[in-house]
Amino acid sequence: MSSHLATAPLSTKVTDDEKRAFVELCHAIGTSPSNALRMFVTAFNRRRGFPFDVSNPEGFNTETLQAMDDAINHRNLF
Repeated sequence: MSSHLATAPLSTKVTDDEKRAFVELCHAIGTSPSNALRMFVTAFNRRRGFPFDVSNPEGFNTETLQAMDDAINHRNLF
């Protein structure tokens, strides 16, 4: 009997520059982008929220505020 857990794909969209920087940083610290994302998801779920401070002392732009409002009200989630 296998001890492997079933996995499910998870995808997101980021800019080309963000992806390139993320991949480079992951490799620089000795991990893969997939492992880094798995670590984030695990930490997020254990903590039941972000595993780091996401506050923005300079405030958010209009687009970000709208996206936050949409998420709170379950709109435009896809």
